[in-house]
Amino acid sequence: MELSGRVVTGTGQAAGFTELTHAKQQFLEKLGIEAWPGTLNIKIDDKRTLSNWQSLRDRHGIGINSPDGNNCHARSYPVHINRRVTGAIIFPQINGYPEDQVEVITSISLRRHLSLDDGDRLRLDVIEPVRTSNILFDLDGTLVDTVGAFYLLAKTTGAEFGLEVSKAVMYETLNNGISYWDQVVPASVENRPAMVHKLNDRAMQLWPDVFKAHALAFPGVSGTLSGLKSAGYRLGIVTGSGERSLDLLYEQGVAGLFDAVVTGADVEQRKPDPEGLLKCLGRMDADPADTIYVGDSMIDMQASHAAGVVPIGVLTGAGASASLCGAGAYRIIGSHRQLAGLLAG
Repeated sequence: MELSGRVVTGTGQAAGFTELTHAKQQFLEKLGIEAWPGTLNIKIDDKRTLSNWQSLRDRHGIGINSPDGNNCHARSYPVHINRRVTGAIIFPQINGYPEDQVEVITSISLRRHLSLDDGDRLRLDVIEPVRTSNILFDLDGTLVDTVGAFYLLAKTTGAEFGLEVSKAVMYETLNNGISYWDQVVPASVENRPAMVHKLNDRAMQLWPDVFKAHALAFPGVSGTLSGLKSAGYRLGIVTGSGERSLDLLYEQGVAGLFDAVVTGADVEQRKPDPEGLLKCLGRMDADPADTIYVGDSMIDMQASHAAGVVPIGVLTGAGASASLCGAGAYRIIGSHRQLAGLLAG
């Protein structure tokens, strides 16, 4: 279902609702959206959209409920905004709410991100449950909990060379698929390429012990994968990592559930290039239009779009809600446990 209308300036009252603790928690838990303060208001100005909006309002939607009954309840409907950004319509359950008004939340400033002014036309595509036969997974940050170990590795390695390591920058480099040391070693360092090489070598030496002490599979991942396989979905893995992370997952007894596995050793181009996804699709003889890819980073979403598969973002790794929203995730979930709830029966 498509809705459209023109951007208008609201009254500012919605900011109070979106900042309520219970609302913020439910936006994140139920929609995967860490809401930017306030809403973007859209005025419906055509009969077809008004009819679609009235039809949508008749659906139950996803409830955003007040725990004490003293604040208004709302219903929410996940949408794509201008086919670029993940968000949700918020429909307050209050008397006298204008029939031609639609309010939208997302994790970024829509006016800034889409360069919107009052009067600009905006398109909303209502997100329906996903119909798919094939589910591909990223590994690190999606099925196995290794992102924290990557940070500890960088911190330990950097300390030996007198470098202060930023967790935020570390996660940003993982999210964008770029080398951490290339990003943070100062340009003023004498013989900088040699320093970067030494840091990478030392990190490789430390990694086995750090991995053993701090990496683990996410709780319940075996049950999630077994349940999806039993439901008839074909499963695959596309990861830039090697055998160590794969073995960590296989220790959960799930090795036999996957129809195809593509690791960093199998490709020449890493994500966001779609080579790995396309290779996995080929091995499974799977149609991209009948496939989803679950990952935790912007490069996972970008590779999905490039390969023509549906991207699902998960908030257990490097990517935050804002980066996944902006990268065009179809939906965003808190963990692998919520995936089955997005799928059409």
